[in-house]
Amino acid sequence: MYLILLGFVSFCNVKPTQGVLALLSSVNSSSSEAATGSLVVSAISGNINEFGVRANFTVALSENPEKSVYLCLESSDTANGGTIVESAPVFSASTPCNKSYLEFSPTGGTVPQTVTIEGARGTVGVQTDTSYTISISSSTEDSSFKNLSTVTVGVINKNIDIPGYYFVRVFIKNLNGNLILKNNGSETLSLNSSGYNNFATALTDLSAYSVSVVTQPSTQVCSVEGSPFGNLASAHAVVTFDCVSGFVFNGTLFSTPNPPTLNQSFASLVTLSGDGTSGSNNGIGTAAHFNNPIAIATDGQNLFLADLTSNLIRKQNLGDNSVTTLAANPGPHGIATDGVNVYVTSYNNHTVNKINISTGTITLMAGAAGVSGDVDGGIGTSRLNTPTYLTTDGINLFVTDRANNKIKKIVIATGVTSSLSVTGMNNANGITTDGNDLYIANSGNHTILKYNLTSSLQSIVAGTGASGNSDNSTGISATLDSPYGLTMDGSFLYLLEGSGKSFRKMSLSSPNGITTIATPQSAGLLDGTIGIPGTSRFCNASNCDTSITTDGNFIFFSDRHNHSIRKILY
Repeated sequence: MYLILLGFVSFCNVKPTQGVLALLSSVNSSSSEAATGSLVVSAISGNINEFGVRANFTVALSENPEKSVYLCLESSDTANGGTIVESAPVFSASTPCNKSYLEFSPTGGTVPQTVTIEGARGTVGVQTDTSYTISISSSTEDSSFKNLSTVTVGVINKNIDIPGYYFVRVFIKNLNGNLILKNNGSETLSLNSSGYNNFATALTDLSAYSVSVVTQPSTQVCSVEGSPFGNLASAHAVVTFDCVSGFVFNGTLFSTPNPPTLNQSFASLVTLSGDGTSGSNNGIGTAAHFNNPIAIATDGQNLFLADLTSNLIRKQNLGDNSVTTLAANPGPHGIATDGVNVYVTSYNNHTVNKINISTGTITLMAGAAGVSGDVDGGIGTSRLNTPTYLTTDGINLFVTDRANNKIKKIVIATGVTSSLSVTGMNNANGITTDGNDLYIANSGNHTILKYNLTSSLQSIVAGTGASGNSDNSTGISATLDSPYGLTMDGSFLYLLEGSGKSFRKMSLSSPNGITTIATPQSAGLLDGTIGIPGTSRFCNASNCDTSITTDGNFIFFSDRHNHSIRKILY
């Protein structure tokens, strides 16, 4: 919404609201010759506050000038009100204004330019809002705008000093789009830029808060670093979110919202890192060593690896295959990522942790270190028993709690753990999701379970319940041998069998036909062709109980028994 301003016009000091122009009043121009041009000024985007929260408005000329027009900008109160952010298109120089200014060229006069205002801290302890103005005056030789009268935009800098009350703040990194957050399931906060902001309502000391994502940016995933919940403790709380490009699917990060179908011309298996020797040293490619890498996930740029016996979480860059250590984590068994964090099960420590990819900071999500059990509830209350694999839809974690024969759901925003109504599990392992359904490798029963997250309906989609290796166009008529690792694309579920030591795939469309992709020529570490068998070697003589993942282009395989990371090529 815009208003064309002629002569001297003032935005009065009333609270401006999103999309609504502030009250206007006109006064006489002091110019001897009135300007024929005018300014087009938008409504201010909202209030600023003493935390330094920003707001903005746009300014344009009513017509293209014949000569460049400079609009000089000035805050009436920089100490208690706010300052003009000097970043393009706002500049500062001794000429033409000796203050902040905008420049409009003869060809770009009608193109709106954005002015951003940042709230000043003001006097600590003063418990009132500060009303002030941003003045806009012209400096030009253009006849249409030379005598343009000063225009003022009214701004309110909101007070944050409220005795006994504190705010829940957020710090947003790398945002490119619109993000909507919610606190305690009710109050919302809409954001379209990085930096600090806060929920408008101050809460009494010791109040609980819990910040969650309501709406993600259209091409990004924003996830919290550290804990998004807690209680105020005589201070303002800050919850940090980082945003990355992509879409959460299958416990990994894809580059497109609609998961693609992999090229089905699987041709060969190659080794990306590790040489078959156990160890924990970092390096590039085969110079790096692993010790029982049992789980794998990807954000499209890196692989994240649960290096079980090393008690480490490793990161492998897919560009140069360099391997580094992200964090130490006892007994890591399963791993998933949303691009900002990796989520890790500690099977012998009975916990689920969140590890921030940028900082390596570890946050407990569920369970108690060294204490097994079967208890739903929040952090500090919940108990798990030998959690193995997990996946995420970006909102929740879904964990195979193997010794309890249960699937646990953990709400990322609150840390509350609950048990899903999945039944008939027997030594289950791999788990994945498309956001609508869970697929579970029910290893002990040689079947694949499907569980709908909306209706809670459950079915067997592959396997007869008997151990075997026969393919079939109908999934429940095929036989499987201890299905273990799972991943998926837009059309198929890919599975790696433990005792069967075979790569297989299941159509996601009914009747869920099963097809074998590859079996090893023999146990060991050897690159070669994919076939039944091919010339490649993988796993050991008795088992292939490990994990697979995909980035939407390739399948990656953590060959735990050969201490290496492998990739299937076309």
